Amino acid sequence: MVSIEKNVEKQLIVRTFEPDMAAVKQTARQLANMQDVSLNLYGQAGEVLIVITARSFAEAAATELTESVAEQFELALGGSVYGRGKANLAHFTAGEMIQREMVLAAADSLTGALLEAEFSQTKRGEHVYDFGEESYGNARIVAKIQKAEETYANEDDPAQIAAARAAAAAKYGRAEIGAAIVGVDGGGDVYAAAAYKKYVYLRVFPDEPGAGKKAALAVLDMARVLAQGKEPEKAHLFRANSDFDWDQPLRKRRKGAGIAPIIALAILLIALGAACWYFFTHFSLGSQDGDSLPVTGSSGTSISQTQSVPDPAAPSQPDDSTPQDSGGTQLPPDDSADISGAPGDGQDVSEPAVSSSQASAGMVYPFR
Repeated sequence: MVSIEKNVEKQLIVRTFEPDMAAVKQTARQLANMQDVSLNLYGQAGEVLIVITARSFAEAAATELTESVAEQFELALGGSVYGRGKANLAHFTAGEMIQREMVLAAADSLTGALLEAEFSQTKRGEHVYDFGEESYGNARIVAKIQKAEETYANEDDPAQIAAARAAAAAKYGRAEIGAAIVGVDGGGDVYAAAAYKKYVYLRVFPDEPGAGKKAALAVLDMARVLAQGKEPEKAHLFRANSDFDWDQPLRKRRKGAGIAPIIALAILLIALGAACWYFFTHFSLGSQDGDSLPVTGSSGTSISQTQSVPDPAAPSQPDDSTPQDSGGTQLPPDDSADISGAPGDGQDVSEPAVSSSQASAGMVYPFR
């Protein structure tokens, strides 16, 4: 018997930026017992690439294996996963920005050079990044950015400098997102800022080899998340052009937070209106002649009580006189009531009792 070898091999790369390494290792351990699947990790400057290799008898089966493993990593790592395949972070960031017609501008030549090194690796870069033509490569724009820095930043505070530059780059570069990286090769911490609308998102990295590239990738990742309409999780949030304190960042903005109280009030008013409608349509504070009111008996049974209208031709009888039968039993008053008793009580209440005196007087009962 000829044995068939699993000679079909498929490979898939799951690309992440600053993932939770504990979650990566835990997911890898859970998949360690899968036959015909091998995993390899590669990391640099915050990027972690998960390389999945599957072997099978057929190409479709191998592809299905790699897809299944990739989905498990994506589910475990959440927003840190930015794409699949061999393209870099700049490629996927540019893709998100192209869909929303967004542009990114750098505040100075150092920031521009770091971002240019990433965007130059993808053809999408020229659609979202000006490579300095209308930002740090324009002397008039640079002068405006420097003036904004002097106005809104303390010269001894690198975080405020990065924030002021990023906000000015977005404003004067006519871009949706402004970027600035401060502190590279300066002997201190490196700050990466991304300005969007009226806010600035800041990251800080220790001064170490590769800090500039990591800061550039952090700017790209923040731009990618902002283009998706989300909040960068690891960034400090500050209001643009403000004298902020690094240790007291703003809370993350939540979309629709201001609408929640309005929705709650609207629901409350609708519920109140429904309750009022129910009350006025099912209950009455009084009745008029000829009205029919629901009456609840002691046993919980609904009893319909109806007032009879006397015949004008019939002789009148004093209101205070109550006819009695020969046995001394009190008879019902002239205004007779049709009362339906509870089922099974043994009473026949289909017709009210009529005395001989009432019959002779010509009393009319509308229910006979």
